[in-house]
Amino acid sequence: MNKANTSLKAEHIYICGNTGTGKSSRIKEKIKTAPRVLVFDPDDEYSESSGFVRIDSARELIKILSEHQNKSLKVAFVAEGIKAFEFWANCAFNWRNCVAVAEEIADVTTPSKAPPAWGRLIRRGRKYGILICAVTQRPAEADKTILCNAAIIRVCALGRNADREAIAKEVNCFVSDISQLKPLDWIEFRRADLSLKRGRLGEKRETTLTK
Repeated sequence: MNKANTSLKAEHIYICGNTGTGKSSRIKEKIKTAPRVLVFDPDDEYSESSGFVRIDSARELIKILSEHQNKSLKVAFVAEGIKAFEFWANCAFNWRNCVAVAEEIADVTTPSKAPPAWGRLIRRGRKYGILICAVTQRPAEADKTILCNAAIIRVCALGRNADREAIAKEVNCFVSDISQLKPLDWIEFRRADLSLKRGRLGEKRETTLTK
């Protein structure tokens, strides 16, 4: 097992938005060149992506991760429910040096304290080379631990005002800025410099937002 490296930077990413607003497209773009990826994939969105292996059994997931402990591998773990999510989080923490993608976290977490394995992955994963990408349609109902620990928060179009208000407070923008977002538009908060940018998926041009 690899030793902890406290010098590694926290680069976790949090993306929220309605279905069809470009959340998963952004993640897939982000992980395209990553050699080791483990996705909690309840809607089976990743298994047909290039280079991914589809696994829907806990036993098979343990087996394939063990066989690729220090090798390249991309796995879509197709499962649902809190028990499966916590199992996935434990696997990601022990596999290490990977990108861990958690889709639809509002279905398996709450705004209160993070489930144990998920919380450990968030708080300690950085020291073991783990980059977390958390995705949700409902930020008002999802775990706040990853939101507070994310280096980058990307906001796509949100239909519910409760979600707009919850995320606007975190990224320090106006609720009206989020209300104006169209599908594929985004606002991105970067914690390192507290910058707030606006853009559109697939386009390179960005503008700076001020409050």
